[in-house]
Amino acid sequence: MKRLPKIDRLLRELSENIFISLKGDISLQFRRAQPDDPIDEIDSVVDWQPVRHDLVWGEPESYFWFVGDIVVPEEASGERLVFFVDAAFGDTMGRSDPQCLVRIDGRIVQAVDGNHRYVLLSPAARPGDRYRVTIEAGTIEDRRQLGFSLRLAIHDQAAEALYFDLKVPVDVARLLKPDDARALAILNHAEAALAAVDLRPGNPARFQASLAAASAEADGIYALAGDPAMPTIVAAGHTHIDVAWLWRTRETRRKMSRSMATALALLDEYPDYRFMYNQCLLFDWLSEDHPELMARIHDKVKAGQFEIEGALWLEPDVNLVSGESLVRQIVRGVRYHETTFGVRPRLLWLPDTFGYGASLPQLMKLAGVETFVTHKLSWNDTNRMPFDTFFWQGIDGTKIPASFVTTQTYEYDGFETTYCANLRASHVLGTWKRHAGKAHQSELFMIYGHGDGGGGPTREMVETVRRFERGIPGAPKVKQGALAPYFHKLAQRMAREPATFPTWVGELYFECHRGTLTSVGKVKRDNRKAEIRLREIELLAVLAMRSGAGYPVGEIDQLWRIVLLNQFHDILPGSSVCGVYEDANIDFAAFDALADDLEVRLAAVLSSESLVLNAFHRPRGGLVTGPERSGAQVIHRADGTTEWLSPVGAIAGNSAGVAGPVEVAAGDTLEAKVDLLENAILRVRFDAKGRITSVLDKKTGRELIPAGELANRIVAHQDMPVEFDAWNIDAHFEDKAWEIDDLILAEVVERGPYRAAIRFEWRYESSRIVEVVSLAAGSDRVELDVFIDWHEHKTLLKLAVPVAVATDESRAEVHFGHVRRPTHANTSWDQARFETLMHSWIDLSDGDAGLAVLNDCKYGYDARGNQLRVTLLKSPVYPWPDADQGEHRFRLALMPHRGFAIDGGLIVEAAEDFNMPLRWLDQAAEPSAAVHAEPPFTLQGDGVAIAAVKKADEDDGIVIRLFETRGRRAEVVMSTPFASAATVDLLERDPVPLPMIDGRMTLIFKPFEIKTLKLGA
Repeated sequence: MKRLPKIDRLLRELSENIFISLKGDISLQFRRAQPDDPIDEIDSVVDWQPVRHDLVWGEPESYFWFVGDIVVPEEASGERLVFFVDAAFGDTMGRSDPQCLVRIDGRIVQAVDGNHRYVLLSPAARPGDRYRVTIEAGTIEDRRQLGFSLRLAIHDQAAEALYFDLKVPVDVARLLKPDDARALAILNHAEAALAAVDLRPGNPARFQASLAAASAEADGIYALAGDPAMPTIVAAGHTHIDVAWLWRTRETRRKMSRSMATALALLDEYPDYRFMYNQCLLFDWLSEDHPELMARIHDKVKAGQFEIEGALWLEPDVNLVSGESLVRQIVRGVRYHETTFGVRPRLLWLPDTFGYGASLPQLMKLAGVETFVTHKLSWNDTNRMPFDTFFWQGIDGTKIPASFVTTQTYEYDGFETTYCANLRASHVLGTWKRHAGKAHQSELFMIYGHGDGGGGPTREMVETVRRFERGIPGAPKVKQGALAPYFHKLAQRMAREPATFPTWVGELYFECHRGTLTSVGKVKRDNRKAEIRLREIELLAVLAMRSGAGYPVGEIDQLWRIVLLNQFHDILPGSSVCGVYEDANIDFAAFDALADDLEVRLAAVLSSESLVLNAFHRPRGGLVTGPERSGAQVIHRADGTTEWLSPVGAIAGNSAGVAGPVEVAAGDTLEAKVDLLENAILRVRFDAKGRITSVLDKKTGRELIPAGELANRIVAHQDMPVEFDAWNIDAHFEDKAWEIDDLILAEVVERGPYRAAIRFEWRYESSRIVEVVSLAAGSDRVELDVFIDWHEHKTLLKLAVPVAVATDESRAEVHFGHVRRPTHANTSWDQARFETLMHSWIDLSDGDAGLAVLNDCKYGYDARGNQLRVTLLKSPVYPWPDADQGEHRFRLALMPHRGFAIDGGLIVEAAEDFNMPLRWLDQAAEPSAAVHAEPPFTLQGDGVAIAAVKKADEDDGIVIRLFETRGRRAEVVMSTPFASAATVDLLERDPVPLPMIDGRMTLIFKPFEIKTLKLGA
């Protein structure tokens, strides 16, 4: 269309008349600020410096204040007066540097960034009026700023209105085919309208009269719209804000205040504008930092302009967190919505996290959350998800409505969509083009606005959506609206017409960002340990409460806040900058200090003796590391430390007790050589380089390592993904591999009586790997305690375990159950699944025998044929150049078994025991008697595990969360001294009484079913 260049040129000329700059300089002063400097003390600050035209300022993670006075000039009388902030704005992935918060006469008015550069000073200026402007500017990037100034301008809204009246439909026309009559009609009207505009300077009245004539011509475009066959798009403003990523959380607090200030300014100016936000944590911070902004948000929520929706406390990683952590993210989020805003959220809004476990549908249903909405799977590197609106069926069979964002540019033919649309015509038409279900769904939704400090929607976007609302020939209809009503209506339709919509069964595996299962191993270890510690502390608090103590609600809440924060989807996955992990280390150190103190106080309520905690649901005794006692054995850790190991008698399940020394049963002779570990159950052999050549189950005679193959092989791979270094593992990592076999030490370090162990040490380049491989008396598993002092970059480290079984699938633990995955590569979907998720165990079995690998903090693995490989570490260089450098500590275990041990629950219980062993609470005293706190309940039966034992949120009842582990029906009997019991939802509501006879009740579970029980007096 050769007419378009002419039209575009005239539109540019028109746009230059929207803001008319006024002459005159605005004097500013500035000073460096600290992140916690109180802005209300600004008038008392004396060390201000004048801002000159050659000012150089800005440093990474720095803050500055700029202050100046604006006096309205005569030529602005009665006009809409704005000022522009001129700075060296840099734009990166929708965010901006610098980012500024603007106050006028002490009141926050909006933010300024690379996408929002002007601020309304007065809608009808009066000459001589004086305004005090204070700007807080934050710089994040490692770049310097040259200059900072304010510039006054008159805002001509009539010129702006005509510009958008023409620009938006012209952009639609350029996307239509050249011979499309609708495109030709749009261009005809646009040309006629622009011809009517008199751009000659010097006569404002003449210019305004020409705008009126041109506007009448432009109206002809919108009169042509109205095709009832066109689809409809419901659009809402939004800004995605990562709680941490290329910045620390302290900067996110400021991003939130800036973004909300800008959103509020737009909502004030445009009563028809609709905006949605969802992360409760950031609202919580905002209420602390800027209560005046929170008060204004409350007003907009009540007015129906500001939608609070999303259900979650923040947008966590939902692969790596435990099932119970995911429950707490949902419950805390829903409760915050209700108590703070009076809103009951119905959406699980998770646009930007890296894969979705198949327990989510059941958790959503149990929390009363109706619909799942995401976007990220559009980034798949191999296969396009075939559905955009569908039923998602979880591992337990629960189905929930699910929907994917379909917004992308019209010109793009790939998979990837966006939840940060700029609302160009291309995005509106592209949303419909990308949608896979056109035949049965003609109403879609769109989220638009810059994210991560980009300030969310702009005035330009709101003006654009208003034009689409009027109707443009050839474009979908657009209406501003809220997400919750749209998705509630969609869910109702799906319930009425289930056959119309397809079903996706199982996990939503993300064919990208596979490295997030491994990058920054320390934060993953800290998270796993903290999750387990919380399980133990909540149980201990219940036991103490039953002994008359108060339940430490505030302290446990503080512990959960630390954990939930650090589960954000760029913290826990290892995809943030160094400062984020410095903060995480401080957080987890604070967690440990508070947890240690709390445990001591809770244990003191139960006994003055040294207690052993059994947070497992079955009675347990056996070997425990703890205080030096008579007969204790010194054991060696891979990092060079030692501990005492001794046996204790059985401790009741869900209890803490004083356990005296016990005699170890005779008859299990341990043997240890540098090439052999053996007990009554297993014989393990090693080659000259420390690798396992044989694991023999002596009771069955079954060899678990294929002949001629080696287990405990550690292999380094070149890890250079094409992009997204910390996030991705590309399939070509297999191209280069180096066996780590430079064994420099092999020595027997333990010979019993309770455990035998060999210490192996390997050297690789500048790094050192140490393993203490041990076998305890009577144990059916070989344990690998691993210490790595790592100094390599761009290297992926894997540990290989070949298994002598014939199977075409692996099984791996996920939240509240396990999944089966093919070990072959028959299809493109199988081929793309070359790095996958596990929690505490993975297994290869053939029905006759198998081998499980347990772990205490690893999450990535692959399985091809009969080869299991655990991913140990990744060491990326972006965004943190020194990620994974230094010391790593973790444990693995190889557990041979007979049959499908998962079906019998053996692996599940072994993994829980491995991660949550018996533990001394106070190692100061030598126990003298066997005394046990009465457990709040006991379970009889197999196939059910406990996720939590805690005080009820709203009264003194006891809440127990149970789940079926084997993927088949289970029946257990619970005995309890409590007088009443009921099943409740995740929010501990809607009780359904359970029949009890003499304190006993029978619980029947469907496969992978989660039950939350509440016990009361």
